[in-house]
Amino acid sequence: MKHWAPKIAIIPPLILLLIACGAYQSSFVKTSFKALEVSKTSYETARSIANDLYVQGKITEEKKVEIETAAKSFAKAHNAAVEALAKYRETKTLESQELAEKQVLLASSALADLLNILKPYLLKE
Repeated sequence: MKHWAPKIAIIPPLILLLIACGAYQSSFVKTSFKALEVSKTSYETARSIANDLYVQGKITEEKKVEIETAAKSFAKAHNAAVEALAKYRETKTLESQELAEKQVLLASSALADLLNILKPYLLKE
């Protein structure tokens, strides 16, 4: 029986490691979907603010086009991130995880670009 003792002693840490990996995958997906939900709300708010600023004559037509372009870039990146996360949730492969991480970062960057365009207008009193 002593022959199996070292191998059996390894099993509990391996189980904990597998559980931790599963928890990471679950929390990664959950956290990423929540972040995308919040970013979508920020995007919708930014679009509303931009429209209000345009109606008030505080932004030019050129700036409105720039905002619309950035908004479309975010929407495309956001949708790609949602699709990539859904694929990762189904497949749980390293490749799909890396793609999901990349897409979430691209969506975050696109939102930052949109907000940076609006920033000077939001800081004015």
